[in-house]
Amino acid sequence: MDIVENIRLGIDCADGDAIQEARRISGKSSGISARIYKKSIDARHKNNIKFVYSVIFGEEKKENAIKIEYGKKPQKDRPTVIGFGPAGMFCALALAQNGYEPIIFEMGCEMGLRVEKVEKLFLEGILDEKTNVCFGEGGAGTFSDGKLTTRINDGYCRFILKKFVEFGAPEEIMYQAKPHIGTDKIRGMTKKIRGEITKNGGTIYFNSELTDIQKYADYVKFTVNKTETFKTSGMFLAAGQHSPELYGLFIKRGFTVVPKAYSVGFRIEHKQSYIDELVYGKYAGHKNLPPAEYVISHKKPDTRGVYTFCMCPGGVVVNSSTESGAIVTNGMSDSSRSKENANAAIAVSILPDDYGNDLKNAFEFRKSIEKSAFAIKNKDFLAPAQSLGDYIAGKTGNLQKSPIVPSYTGKVTEYDLNKIFPEFVNKTIKEGIMQFDGILRGYFDENAILTAPETRTSSAARILRDNIELFSVDCGQIYPCGEGAGYAGGIMSSAVDGIRCAVKYMEKWKGR
Repeated sequence: MDIVENIRLGIDCADGDAIQEARRISGKSSGISARIYKKSIDARHKNNIKFVYSVIFGEEKKENAIKIEYGKKPQKDRPTVIGFGPAGMFCALALAQNGYEPIIFEMGCEMGLRVEKVEKLFLEGILDEKTNVCFGEGGAGTFSDGKLTTRINDGYCRFILKKFVEFGAPEEIMYQAKPHIGTDKIRGMTKKIRGEITKNGGTIYFNSELTDIQKYADYVKFTVNKTETFKTSGMFLAAGQHSPELYGLFIKRGFTVVPKAYSVGFRIEHKQSYIDELVYGKYAGHKNLPPAEYVISHKKPDTRGVYTFCMCPGGVVVNSSTESGAIVTNGMSDSSRSKENANAAIAVSILPDDYGNDLKNAFEFRKSIEKSAFAIKNKDFLAPAQSLGDYIAGKTGNLQKSPIVPSYTGKVTEYDLNKIFPEFVNKTIKEGIMQFDGILRGYFDENAILTAPETRTSSAARILRDNIELFSVDCGQIYPCGEGAGYAGGIMSSAVDGIRCAVKYMEKWKGR
């Protein structure tokens, strides 16, 4: 296949114009098939915004299967997947479509009941600690916009995008620079992925929590819901990053778990129309431009970093709490991204030295912030909120005066967020915001709304595994994978890691 890159067109042009321009540049006739491979927006110069395309000529290779060399050793027991988030789903899908008939155990509920429980949390402040925005079918990514952007460059990324399209995602995600599906649509796709797994011999059990585990020479014995015991020749630990109890179990059973860096901060909200103006200038509102996004970071040499994370255009701030007496926030957008506000996390790095390089302290550090936020009103998951101008000045009083209405999926209470975070966190974030304003002029808007806390940007721990074979350094039958195990961050990288672990297993064992 031949590719023509860096085709730059004005924003009044259509995708078909890019293909025509690629034919002109390359001299390829209309008889040769062509398709858009990449499309991005260059908005560095607001008065001269361009679409930037890459176009490929020739037939695309069919890549609906994962290429592996299968092992010859017969399985004694079916492989087991713990968790049905992105890593667990795509691990199980790879296993099922290659004849390995995985068994999946998910602590939370199936999608329909999960949505009901999440809505109950949003509307009534009633939390189910096993099924919520973080736990349940589809994992945390199901309630955070369905972003498929990733920094990794892995061949499985395109395979995953194709699978999402196969299960109902729009074709554009195959070439968009920042693909997303939307919370409303990814729920249905998740159920279709489950159906594909079961059609190919997989079995999934919901409301099924891993409560004990024991390792032996050539198999793993484990308990679900403290009552049912199973064994397996291969376990894929893809349980997500929100349950410190699970890490405690693995430490108790002799696995090597180490603390790692993560981040804490809050959600910031501007009007989406305001962000459109900052990014697109006079072209804000143009029919061919999507709601504007931003990614900003700041780090001085030898200092901790501060950055924006998980930006949700036209979205809402959601209650992502996983336990009573503690508040966690996150962001979410539907496929249309049509809500009034834009929100993003502003987070600062927390390093192991900040909490004594101790695993227990790693979780206690962030939990203390979550509990402090809840304790302000001590009921109904009222989230503390403050205007940006007041946060910088260390005062309150202007939340109700702001023209921006908090979108949090519950109620907010005005509070000085400086009192929730340690001083070094506040100092770093404030410095970062001022630097952000120099990068995206106008970002510092004193009326912007802050809702806290955001503490689950990544896992606080890593379950150590072999760098090549990907199984635990303490047990060759267990594959820690995905975000919870400390090896990914986000839907795409977690899904890729789940597939990579499945492939390593299949190279060792023969399918059924």
